[in-house]
Amino acid sequence: MELCPDFFRCMFTVSRLISLLLAVCLAVCLTMCVHPGTPAERQEKARRLSRDLQQLSPTVSASEADRLATTAIEETARLSADFRPFMHPWLNNGLVNTGLRKRGLCYQWRDDLFPHLFRLHLKTLELHLTSSKRATWQEHHGIIVTAKGQPFEDGLVIDPWRDGGRLWWGLRKNDKGHPWVPLPRELTPMVLRPLLMPELYPANSVFPPTR
Repeated sequence: MELCPDFFRCMFTVSRLISLLLAVCLAVCLTMCVHPGTPAERQEKARRLSRDLQQLSPTVSASEADRLATTAIEETARLSADFRPFMHPWLNNGLVNTGLRKRGLCYQWRDDLFPHLFRLHLKTLELHLTSSKRATWQEHHGIIVTAKGQPFEDGLVIDPWRDGGRLWWGLRKNDKGHPWVPLPRELTPMVLRPLLMPELYPANSVFPPTR
């Protein structure tokens, strides 16, 4: 059977249209990178985070809450400049998993942020590594902050990955989509072990870059 020349012209047109649409989609994606906010916006966000940290317990030091909040907001913004995340976090995972981005998975955000918070040497607040739905395709990692001696379940989740450079936080009990549990000690990331297990790992072990 002989095909009409119009058929080939039509297929060529459709192919060009698909290519154009793909190019447009790529261009849109490249302009969707999350902006971490202006300094004034970040300052206001840090003020709100500090307030929420202080509400964990009357024993929480206001100055410690301020330092933790400012550090968490600013270091997340700096990580955003490094990772160049898009608005949708799962899109970022896809880019990393296909080699189009070097880093930017949830545990990498956590591992790079945690040392900056740990080195604040907090006395009235505690940091906990946490995971949700571990060993499933929905596995997620973050940090939970509690008042000193407060139950893990009453803590505040800090999640730099979820909004791609705009730090997300909320009470664990209100974060319904993520059944957060403490990360088992034996699963402590190697890069964080010199901080959390100094008796077992040499102090000169490699950390995420300090800013």
